[in-house]
Amino acid sequence: MAKEDSLRKLRREMEKVQDSRRFEHTLGVEFTAASLAMRYGASIKSARTAGLLHDCAKCLTDEERISICRKNGIPISEMEWKNPFLLHAKAGAFLAKKQYGIEDEDILNAICSHTTGRPGMSLLEMIVFVADYIEPGRNKASNLEEIRRLAFTELDQALLKILGDTLEYLESGSGDVDPMTRKTWEYYMEVGSLRHSPDARASAAPGSLPAGIKCRRCGGMRGNMEQNSMEMAKLAVKALEDKKAEDIRIIDISQVTVIADYFLIAGGNNRNQIQALCDNVEETLGRAGFFCRQKEGYDTANWILMDFGDVIVHIFDKENRLLYDLERIWRDGRQMNMEEFRREQA
Repeated sequence: MAKEDSLRKLRREMEKVQDSRRFEHTLGVEFTAASLAMRYGASIKSARTAGLLHDCAKCLTDEERISICRKNGIPISEMEWKNPFLLHAKAGAFLAKKQYGIEDEDILNAICSHTTGRPGMSLLEMIVFVADYIEPGRNKASNLEEIRRLAFTELDQALLKILGDTLEYLESGSGDVDPMTRKTWEYYMEVGSLRHSPDARASAAPGSLPAGIKCRRCGGMRGNMEQNSMEMAKLAVKALEDKKAEDIRIIDISQVTVIADYFLIAGGNNRNQIQALCDNVEETLGRAGFFCRQKEGYDTANWILMDFGDVIVHIFDKENRLLYDLERIWRDGRQMNMEEFRREQA
């Protein structure tokens, strides 16, 4: 989707699925993201692609966005259940890959994080996040003139200002605060010296993080992130095995989505066993300091989803495992059988 004719095709596709007001906004984000990419030396084509697709799920109904996430094992937070419109970013990243053929992880991450941001965003993610806020059609947000100036001089400071203004607006009673927005703001407050300026790029690749900077979903230090997620996966597998889970599968999805590093999929024979598997995973990881952020489906126990951040555990009954077939849906990830997984841990 990087060629010019592919961009035109994407533009036509968005015009079909978006109302006129949303499509005008989409074009504004594409233009602004391209301009920021020129300024900071990022890929213009990637910026345009992410700008065109950032709201590709915006005009879906709440029920449709929830359905996309539920059917594809994408976690839904408590805040997202309360405000399903927030799911357009996650659902949009999924559609960008599955429906519009986008394979570039950075583009998919930029779509996924464009609403709330996230700690440790790449240069492209920051560009799309900022472009969504300052595109020419925006006229209601406070401090727009200042933020638009900052966007082309100090991108990270523009990002920080947007996050701060958003939190101030929501906390004034104008809406609910998504925890990820606050986490992102706190992260960039802590690492305020990180700059995506031309001088900074001379000593670091665009979007890269210096050693010692907290990174991504797990909140750990760069270099420890993979170790933390692997440790969680090992503990979860052991907990599942202890309760006789069936057909445990591990899918490394770290290269295809920002949602998590690993999916663990397992089966149980009945409601009692499936709940026992869930309880043991939660208890085992909790003792190690890894806590479940979100748990869905416990009462019915035909599909329990447990979100530990970098590791997401799915426990199915036989019927629903066949029905939803997450192994097929996430076949672009690296699927590991238990023997392969154990060899990597040896």
